[in-house]
Amino acid sequence: MDFSFTEQQQAFRTMVRTFFESDSVQAQLHQIKQRPEEYDARSIYRLMGEQGLLAANWPTELGGQGRTMLESAIVAEEMSRYGIPEALQVISVQIVGMLLFLSASEEQKKRYLLPMARGEEFACVLYTEPRAGSDLGSLETRAERQEDGTYAIYGRKVYSMKTHLTDYGLCAARTSNKGSKYEGLTLFMLPLRQEGVSLQPIDSMADESFYQVLLDGARVDADAIIGDLDGAWSLINKALAVERTGLDYYVRAQRWFDMIWDQAMNSGQIEDDTTLIELARLSSKLDASRFMTYRVLEQLQKGAVEEVVAATSKWYASELACEVVFTGTELRGFEACMADGHGYSDLYGSLEAAYRETPGLTISAGSSEMMLETIAQMGLMGNR
Repeated sequence: MDFSFTEQQQAFRTMVRTFFESDSVQAQLHQIKQRPEEYDARSIYRLMGEQGLLAANWPTELGGQGRTMLESAIVAEEMSRYGIPEALQVISVQIVGMLLFLSASEEQKKRYLLPMARGEEFACVLYTEPRAGSDLGSLETRAERQEDGTYAIYGRKVYSMKTHLTDYGLCAARTSNKGSKYEGLTLFMLPLRQEGVSLQPIDSMADESFYQVLLDGARVDADAIIGDLDGAWSLINKALAVERTGLDYYVRAQRWFDMIWDQAMNSGQIEDDTTLIELARLSSKLDASRFMTYRVLEQLQKGAVEEVVAATSKWYASELACEVVFTGTELRGFEACMADGHGYSDLYGSLEAAYRETPGLTISAGSSEMMLETIAQMGLMGNR
């Protein structure tokens, strides 16, 4: 498998870098980083949307540039390189948007995807509940059909990210109790700015907050159902495969490695053979993670992702991100990392903030233990 970039892809990367270096983007980035609160990068996303870069692999009629998944990954890599907050873009475009792109009706694609690609509207994921994390078949949130054909949704969702900046939640709810616990689930694009929806922050070790979403009769139209009524289980599995490309974990690991490398260069620590060997080892592992990510993206481009390949990529990238950060703190000493200041204080953020963020990466989109179980059952035992 050839992962070298074509001349066209190299030219695209150059164009993306030129855009991120433009005065308009840099001015917005400077303003964002001056604020004490969490990053809100929607102003930059709107600039990206004007250029068709926010969802570059979507067709032009849906606000993209009709490019490949690999070129979309190039945008993600360069966003991270330039310190542009990527979390909301990952959740809204790469996760929710890609599920809609693969599974929604043509009318729904026009309704939801075009505003997303333009950076005008955003979406979050509303799956996890207090008693339903890894096992989504245990969901208790319910959607009750009303006389006017709408649905009223009742329940409590937790650990949702960037929810306070979004317009819709891709909400999994139980619409019947027929058959097994994996039947009777339905996906809704739920409008969040309405009565019956309340958000409460959940404290986190990381600088970015989680939210719990309380649903008390929140209304949603029947035409906001994604896929079939009672048939969400297969779509949820498809969405998890999209989440597990490893891309957003790899780009974080690469950004933190670049920060550690620069700090080692500036301090003269790079001249120590032991330090240089350790950083070279991590650099090789980052290359391996990138190639695994590209493999999953290539499969996604073709429309069929092997679950074991995606699980391997996600597990490797998230664990590698931890290894990179932990190595960096060992090289610098934790007190030196604390001196970096707030997690959003410079181009890359602080290593101390990364230290607090990385454990969560091994849990989101499926814990490392779940990924290893998938690899063992579907990869190792399945090939016997």
